[in-house]
Amino acid sequence: MNARALVAAMAVLLLTQPLFGQPEAGESHAGATVLCYHIVEAPQDPRMEISRETFRQHLQYIEMTGYNVIPLRHLYEYVSGKRASLPKNPVVITIDDGWRSAYTEAYPELKKRNFPFTLFIYPNIIGQTAIALSWDQVREMSDNGGDIQSHSLSHPFLTKRMHGSFNDTQYSAWLARELGESKRLIEKNTGKKVQFLAYPYGDYDTRVAMNAGKAGYTAALTCDFGKVRKGSDPLRMKRFVIDKRMDFAAFRRFMGATPMQLAEMTPKPGPLADSPRSVVSARIPNHESLDPTSVGMALLSLGNIAPYSYDPSTGQISMMLEEALEKLKGKHHRAVVWATDAKTGKRVEGTWSFSLPSEEPMPQKPADSVLPGVTAAKMIPAGALLGGIRGATNDGGSLYRPSPRK
Repeated sequence: MNARALVAAMAVLLLTQPLFGQPEAGESHAGATVLCYHIVEAPQDPRMEISRETFRQHLQYIEMTGYNVIPLRHLYEYVSGKRASLPKNPVVITIDDGWRSAYTEAYPELKKRNFPFTLFIYPNIIGQTAIALSWDQVREMSDNGGDIQSHSLSHPFLTKRMHGSFNDTQYSAWLARELGESKRLIEKNTGKKVQFLAYPYGDYDTRVAMNAGKAGYTAALTCDFGKVRKGSDPLRMKRFVIDKRMDFAAFRRFMGATPMQLAEMTPKPGPLADSPRSVVSARIPNHESLDPTSVGMALLSLGNIAPYSYDPSTGQISMMLEEALEKLKGKHHRAVVWATDAKTGKRVEGTWSFSLPSEEPMPQKPADSVLPGVTAAKMIPAGALLGGIRGATNDGGSLYRPSPRK
């Protein structure tokens, strides 16, 4: 299937789905989140492409705010009862199809963070176009921590209702080839066992799932929204599909964050001449309801973990930036505070954004007052390093937008 046909087929299925998945009625917070990406930066696509800045923002948020990225294999073992437990806030990262951006954009960012990931490919695209992966690239990722699994042979809709021209015998033979030949070719080219399948377009039914098991797959992933829990059907594991319509607030909700109220955030509006230049802080008004050992804080733009302190008697949390000030890049920054509700075990999160002022030149003295060979320097006014708050939100609203793509 070529890129144009693939996009058209995606539109048929995905436009019938809700804008963003909502938790099922009565669904609890427990379980693992499986993220499903398709294209990072290129090729252009009306729905499934996201920018490299957005992808990096997602990974940085996951890395810095208390989530644990686990291999898909561990989640399968947990679901099937072979593994007793998972770490807190578990996340599985998957990428579908076999576009070249999985190697050029996603793989370097994932490798840099030592994040395990699963790449679901369909062999009929590999090496067939300049925007698709080559087998050499697939093997390189497989040899360096990437988990290469099956997305069928040619990425068709798999249910019989989508193939009205087939009788039962023809359909069964065709389905067996789509599932079995993909598995065989990936194993041949990577030298590793293939045991997981991602249903193309999320199109499956009981017959497809049953045939996936017969073809040797121990688990399969859908595009049904929701978390994967212990006891879930391994052949119907849910995922959250990430697309370009999703803003950062929606992504955080997907990850399981519910709003947490914050107060007295600093930096504050206006000049900070009388405020500490290297402190980011907030107070949690309802801190009594939280597990004090779960409270954390990060400045996403910092790119690493800065030390913070939390006082469970007052709900005050502060981050000291003395050694990290020079590492702050860009003008706009976002602070995130998270915790676990002590009664429900649910993750709660608050965030606010602030801006750093641009450098302003100091007024120069008259030329005759400057010593020979000395040039007047530009300086940042005292107390202005951390400028006024650009905006704050306690309800999960998004104030951040990724930078425009180059």
